Amino acid sequence: MLSARELSITWSTNPLYWCWKPLLLHSRFPEGVELIMVCWLEIKGKINTRMLSPRTTYGAYLIVNLAGRAFGLDSLPSEVSVKVGDHESKGIVYLRRNNGKQELEMVIMRHRVETLRSRVDRGGQEHVLCERDDGWLEIELGEFYCDGVNDKQVTMCLREIKGEHLKGGLIVEGIELRPKLIY
Repeated sequence: MLSARELSITWSTNPLYWCWKPLLLHSRFPEGVELIMVCWLEIKGKINTRMLSPRTTYGAYLIVNLAGRAFGLDSLPSEVSVKVGDHESKGIVYLRRNNGKQELEMVIMRHRVETLRSRVDRGGQEHVLCERDDGWLEIELGEFYCDGVNDKQVTMCLREIKGEHLKGGLIVEGIELRPKLIY
């Protein structure tokens, strides 16, 4: 697993946009980062395939939580991707839990949201935010095969940069890589 400190998070060094803080939930790391407010959300992680088991298909998962004050994260889908060499796995995800507040926001902003959504590339698979047993949420960024022969860089990414609207309240623990069960 890569901690939030090991990720490239746009503007994470600026305390006006992100806040580094101790993680209160069960975590492998002493600290994480909480999004205060940005209009450009981009989180990237990189790892070399030599660090992974050969002849294995991996899933890459962004481990996050949503603060009670979270806003603007579900107005547009975030684009997710994993790239290894010439292979790229792409998809989209809405960063939301199902609750009444978001439904009300959607009614009020329906026209603006639909206009913004027309800008998003819908190529790839739609992913969902999944709750984990440890209290965190995970987003599948994509999958890739590690052949163990070639030494390649794996680049994993979540981004929402097309909406130009403000968003906040995303808490990032890191990116987890784990073998996928192939049936």
